[in-house]
Amino acid sequence: MAQTTIDSPELALERLAARHREIEHRVKNTLQLISSIALLQGRRAEDEAARQALRAIQQRVAAVSVAHRHVDWADESEQVEVSALVREIVSDLAGSAGREGVAIDLDLEPVMIPGRQGAPVALLLSETVGNALRHAFPDGRAGRVRVGLRRVGGTFEITVADDGVGLAADTVLATGFGLTVAQLMAQQLRGRLLTEPTQPGLRLSVSVPMDTQASKHG
Repeated sequence: MAQTTIDSPELALERLAARHREIEHRVKNTLQLISSIALLQGRRAEDEAARQALRAIQQRVAAVSVAHRHVDWADESEQVEVSALVREIVSDLAGSAGREGVAIDLDLEPVMIPGRQGAPVALLLSETVGNALRHAFPDGRAGRVRVGLRRVGGTFEITVADDGVGLAADTVLATGFGLTVAQLMAQQLRGRLLTEPTQPGLRLSVSVPMDTQASKHG
């Protein structure tokens, strides 16, 4: 009679983690493929509006891919260190924008969140920082974007502030699809996106309730 081998808890957890990593690898490869297709299609599109729409899709898929790269398996759960996620997304956006006259300052505290929150945070950052780089400094205007991450009581707060032209001249940010995506991501995170005109520029912020299981690792 064949004997049934029962894995130890440690071995079972190791196998589960290995399976998880394999699935994550497949997801990342699929996202990279979609991103490449959108980028290629955008380059071939003749209509400027279509090109912009495809570039926006490519940027959003790339942000989700970055979020997946930053998921770590720890203590039987998925965790994302937000400051590292912010740094990579901001670096990618700055590189694609090619705005040498626009400086980006980062003021980031260490914050750990559950893996499931990684993609919404990444998209929220991609939309708010991307919009600032595209629309806050028209006609080659120089300026500065400040991205902050801090823990405030039982929440963590993300802020994106610029010293650009502000909402009065920035109708794309005020009414565009990018801001709608950012608002939806804030709602998914159980937060609320606040828009505050400054002198000069604009400040966007969202406070998100901390997950108690994730926060104790931060």
